[in-house]
Amino acid sequence: MQSNKYLYVVFLATSATMFGALMASSVKFLTTDLHPIIICFYRCLMGLLFITPWVIKNNFKALRSNNLKLQISRSVINVFSMICWFSAIGLMHFEKAAALGFSTPLFTTILAIILLKEKIRFHRTAALIIGFIGIIVIIRPGLVPFEIGAGLLLLSAFTFSFVLIIVKKLSSIDESQTIIFYHLLFSTPIFFILSLFYWQDINLNQLLIFAFMGATGLLSHWCLAQAFKLSDTTFVMPLQFTKLIWASLIGLFIFSEQPDLWTWFGAIVIFISVVYITYREAFKKKGTKKPIQVDRAIIN
Repeated sequence: MQSNKYLYVVFLATSATMFGALMASSVKFLTTDLHPIIICFYRCLMGLLFITPWVIKNNFKALRSNNLKLQISRSVINVFSMICWFSAIGLMHFEKAAALGFSTPLFTTILAIILLKEKIRFHRTAALIIGFIGIIVIIRPGLVPFEIGAGLLLLSAFTFSFVLIIVKKLSSIDESQTIIFYHLLFSTPIFFILSLFYWQDINLNQLLIFAFMGATGLLSHWCLAQAFKLSDTTFVMPLQFTKLIWASLIGLFIFSEQPDLWTWFGAIVIFISVVYITYREAFKKKGTKKPIQVDRAIIN
């Protein structure tokens, strides 16, 4: 029974990365014809349409927040992060975007030290340094021309780290469904106002892709949440690396992008540092009731 449970967790975690990669590939596909802000608007709108019936079914319990100002702050910062992320995906190789996305937990760790006054010692310091070396390996400044997309992706990862810090604070006072709902509720009108400056009509095919994005995005979050519910973070986290495999396959067969060994090497270096930081946190909190920080690691 225990082995079946772990197999199910592996299935859930790898499915989460697959759905996440499919959602991101939809963004890349749409950027050839639509402005990133238009894509952001419809992405949030579709997510809101998908989640609203569930909110109604649960007697609007998701509306009960203990810190509405923090919910708004999270949404505003996430708007900027999402614009950078969607823009970056359209400008760079899909595989490289997925690899640089692994950097988010590194920035989150740094912000947790600065904003939450978490203590940092040799192990986490060394892991952070190794992680940023991995970023340098992928970007290779001075050896290859710097890509605007890579800069936007790192900016997105950095700003999303603020979002994760806020979500960490919110998760102690609000339900996860409330956090997701308010994010979509506040982000959708903001993106609508911004999209008016770049408005483009969409066709039926694009509408179907947006619906696909909404569905795969929610499935990715659900599968990952279930995986974390059934198993330890330390077991689930290494499985997040499968997102790079999905991204490479999608990049090769859908976007005709050749895999890059330097990107893979840098991604492995970053991911090893992220997993090590996760294990160190689990070791520190062993025997306590404190939750292990679960970063988006990667369900972008």
